[in-house]
Amino acid sequence: MVDHFEKLGVHRRPWLDIDLIKQRFHDLSIEIHPDHSSDGSVNIKKENQKEFVNINLAFQCLSDTKLRVRHLLELESGRASENVQSVPSEMTDWFTAVGLVCKKVDLFLVKKDEQDSPMLQASLMEEGMLLNDEVSEMHQKLQFELNGINEELKILNKQWDSVEDDSVERIDKLPLIELASIGQRLSFWVKWSSQLGERSSRLMF
Repeated sequence: MVDHFEKLGVHRRPWLDIDLIKQRFHDLSIEIHPDHSSDGSVNIKKENQKEFVNINLAFQCLSDTKLRVRHLLELESGRASENVQSVPSEMTDWFTAVGLVCKKVDLFLVKKDEQDSPMLQASLMEEGMLLNDEVSEMHQKLQFELNGINEELKILNKQWDSVEDDSVERIDKLPLIELASIGQRLSFWVKWSSQLGERSSRLMF
């Protein structure tokens, strides 16, 4: 299993400073960019190209909170994360609320698309704007929860920093169950945020 933390030269942690990740990616990219090996052998160029791709993959993973948490869980547990299909009981209210907003938007979009007359379509503009405000409000609530996730991950950093990398009891000392729970919530919030964003864009006249 590729360790993206090791690729970028950063310690394994649930939360990472994005500016630090960008700087590490920038520095490493300059060092091994294929364009900088013009005087090297064909093999060196191929190796640099391969390494550049791996560093880019590491950057994409670690700069995305959802992907980073999943990757960290896989590294520490030694197995691939399972895709959770069922919504946790503590998130059923969110599931219902987001679902209702999305359903209202979908019904409105069907009604809008069925209107052939530009004048009638224009008459729906106010309704569409009110719906978009509702979507935006829900989206902001989700963003608040996502920001809260970052604070939870920062707190978990302390426990990762307190365990030695080569400790034989590492897997028992790390709060992997807690991290998995955060990752589960994060997965649904990111998914719902994307659904709302897609519908907001379709509401634009």
